[in-house]
Amino acid sequence: MTKLAIVITALLALSLFLFSCNKEQKTAEGRRIVVLSPEVAEIIAALGGADEIVGVTEECDYPPSLRQTQKVGKFGAVKREAILALKPDLIFTSALEQEALAGELRKLELRVESIYPKTISDLPVAVLRIGDLIGRQGAAKALADSITRAILDLRTQPLARKPKVYLEIYRDPLMSVADASFVGEVIETAGGDNIFPILERDYARIEAEDVVQAAPDIMICFSQDTLDNIKARKGWQDIPAIRNQRVYFEADIDPDWILRATPRTVLGLQRLNAMFRLWRE
Repeated sequence: MTKLAIVITALLALSLFLFSCNKEQKTAEGRRIVVLSPEVAEIIAALGGADEIVGVTEECDYPPSLRQTQKVGKFGAVKREAILALKPDLIFTSALEQEALAGELRKLELRVESIYPKTISDLPVAVLRIGDLIGRQGAAKALADSITRAILDLRTQPLARKPKVYLEIYRDPLMSVADASFVGEVIETAGGDNIFPILERDYARIEAEDVVQAAPDIMICFSQDTLDNIKARKGWQDIPAIRNQRVYFEADIDPDWILRATPRTVLGLQRLNAMFRLWRE
């Protein structure tokens, strides 16, 4: 882990510690926040605002203290009545299927802010925006600057040779990521070459034969499949990643470090970069 990663981890830990010790205290504004995005919830907590969160969706599970916060449904199935019962001053939503919900809540004259970091460059911008909205501009600037420096550090130290990378997010049907997705950009920024530069959507179905033909050097499997099952797939035994034992699972790298746009994305980038550099040896 680099010195910058250690600093970022320490900042996050300090924020969580300080506010876990003051759960009974409210801010002077008495702000009540409902968060429907696990990414936004994590950013707010990193900025020291976890105590202002009164409601979350079930997917908001980091930091662990949020698991005890009142639930208002799931990401794609939010309970409007549960939100209203909490009498929030501010509601954070994501994009995609939550866009319609955000519109409905605004019609009820509720304050709704949609935050959806689609690219790595969007991440520090989102941190600053959230910091402004919850009155924690200083902490937001410090965190955004540290994230920006970490990203720049990786981009200015490119690998001489990029491994071809296949990331599997779902097994049935088989799904992967395009370069235009946040995950695809994470792979590229960390020094890899995503084998699916263009797909029908950012996260889309793929054909098993296309993976075989692409011959990835590294496979990252977040589909909860097993190595034995992967080896048993027709034609996959000859894929370099499998032949050379370069298949990584959730135990090797936390999916949230890659799939979620949060301060921990820095840890994901650095872990991937280390894996890619190991491949060269």
